Amino acid sequence: MESGGLIAARAAAYVALLLVAGLPLQALSSGRVVSGRMRAVLALLALIAGAASVWWALESVAAMAGLPLAELDQPTAEAVLAATPLGAVMEWRLTALACVIMAAIVPLKVLRLPMMALAGAVALCSMALTGHAGASEYALHRWADGLHLLAAALWIGALAAFLSDAVRRRSDVAGLARFARTGSVVVAVLVLTGVVNTLAIAGLPPVLDSRWFWLLGVKIALFGLMLALAAHNRWRIVPALERGDGGAEARLRRSLSLEMAAGVGVVMVVAMLGVLDPAA
Repeated sequence: MESGGLIAARAAAYVALLLVAGLPLQALSSGRVVSGRMRAVLALLALIAGAASVWWALESVAAMAGLPLAELDQPTAEAVLAATPLGAVMEWRLTALACVIMAAIVPLKVLRLPMMALAGAVALCSMALTGHAGASEYALHRWADGLHLLAAALWIGALAAFLSDAVRRRSDVAGLARFARTGSVVVAVLVLTGVVNTLAIAGLPPVLDSRWFWLLGVKIALFGLMLALAAHNRWRIVPALERGDGGAEARLRRSLSLEMAAGVGVVMVVAMLGVLDPAA
């Protein structure tokens, strides 16, 4: 059963999980120091991701039972969670999110960032065990979906970090230039795994006039907009910042804000794609 509540819950869980995984992954890849502020943000995001995941699980159970969420009772929810892989997925995800919170508040020093990155990645990749990938008979589909999610998380995490710096007028110009190389790998992974996922879900020949493919086109268009904005940042705005041009900082804030908005739009579309039949 397709419902607005299920789509909204999937979108909320995706956004929170992408940030929980992406921020520490980006910090780890760029050598950033984990500040007390970042630890507090990650702990809060992990709590939000946990709450959104519980909402998503309940909406999923209600959809399986053919009931509105308001009419779902505890025995039915417990029975469905116990009888389907959803219950195990939730255990893994909530445990991983608890590890993120523990790493954020316990004095682990050197191990803190790798532990948060690993736990966040596990929580995010649990999404590959649900939806179309979870129902797929191909293990390659689940692996491709997991890699797709991790690459997306690294991009979203970098955007969030750079936008936060720009808003506080502390733009990391060197970091922006370095991420251009990492970003090329991220884009390649997203494209390759996106093709694998599309073929695994839609099959051959695909039903090109379905709503699923129409939404996929919207996702690709938003992805193209993100690529264009990222290229503009790298080749126009970053050199302007390096030269100290007036107004470059404001241009960077606007560009990063638009790129982040497009990224959130992609997530919203993905939340809808996951509940649609590509052949319908």
